[in-house]
Amino acid sequence: MTPRHVRTLRGAAAAWVATIVAATSHTLAGGGAPAPVLVGVVSILAWPAGIALVGRRLSVGRIAAAVASAQLLFHVAFAVAAGADPSAATGHLHHVVLDGAGLGASLVPDAPMLLAHALAAVATLLGLYGGERMLRALGRGIRSVLQRVEVTLHAPRAAVRRTVAGFTLAPSRGVVLSDLSRRGPPSFVDAVV
Repeated sequence: MTPRHVRTLRGAAAAWVATIVAATSHTLAGGGAPAPVLVGVVSILAWPAGIALVGRRLSVGRIAAAVASAQLLFHVAFAVAAGADPSAATGHLHHVVLDGAGLGASLVPDAPMLLAHALAAVATLLGLYGGERMLRALGRGIRSVLQRVEVTLHAPRAAVRRTVAGFTLAPSRGVVLSDLSRRGPPSFVDAVV
């Protein structure tokens, strides 16, 4: 996997994990539950920002910047979507005109909302950083096991001396330089008469 692929995967993970955790914390802090389509759209929109901010190497600061910017995007998107949702009006006030006058107040988070987003950001940061370190350790362990298996499968065998009618043949010292197979008929065939 190239560094570009790793960076893209890390940015995607940051966007999707931060979306799910932010949606959960936003709902638990008293905000309305966002629609699943909104969660998906915000994740897709956060993906390029996540890729740009996570960088080439694993870093707590870079992941924290990506998660913090994603949290801000998520809060604004969720607050705007909740303010524009006509079903959010309570009671039987069908004649009330919803002009979005309270929308500006919902963009500024109150204390429980700010705390919930901060806790979600910390949980996302710990999950992403620890998860990537765990996956790298798991990959190193699997690679070392596979290298041991490869060594035991391809262990050199002792050369066997063959004798044919009084002649001793030296063991073959040929080295296989390629796994390339030359399929087709042999170039020279001894005819049996």
